[in-house]
Amino acid sequence: LVNSSSSPTGNQTVQVANVSSKDITNGNSKAKVTLIEYADFQCPACASYNPLVNQLLANYANKILYVYRMFPLTNIHPNSHISAQGAYAAKKQGKFLEMGDLLFVNQTDWADQSDPTQIFMGYAKKLNLNLTKFKEDMNSDEAKNYVNASETEAISEGMNSTPTFVLDGVKITNPQNYEAFKQLIDQEFNKNEPKTK
Repeated sequence: LVNSSSSPTGNQTVQVANVSSKDITNGNSKAKVTLIEYADFQCPACASYNPLVNQLLANYANKILYVYRMFPLTNIHPNSHISAQGAYAAKKQGKFLEMGDLLFVNQTDWADQSDPTQIFMGYAKKLNLNLTKFKEDMNSDEAKNYVNASETEAISEGMNSTPTFVLDGVKITNPQNYEAFKQLIDQEFNKNEPKTK
């Protein structure tokens, strides 16, 4: 069972920004089903959902479009912003999801550090990234602005907890396990299937 920081409010339709080239995406851009996750790398509930998301991405490889939107809850997670910048820097070298996995799996190693930069450098090394470029990108205004803009957008869309999942424009109650998640996605596919006469 997965614990999440949000209270289940039932599914509700929400207005979120359309997926654009600035988004961090995985999967098929022409997919019939889009899953957007608003998440924070320092959020324990997000870390517990990460394996479920990975399983979905593996099982629906080219069938869904997955969008990761950064929503650092800086008031409770002091390293959420710098970890998002680290993930952004990894994205610039094509390793966003891999860096995300390392951040989530090892969350307890860096969450309480006053400066987790060296730990993130270690992850970058593990992923064979160009370390000079990674460090530059992580500390760049571009990374900071990207994370800030993502956070501002999430708040303006009414997001208030992580992880928040939006499936085809509907904010869903966080599924309790993989099967429940899969069921929601399959239902969405069935909805989108052309009706046969």
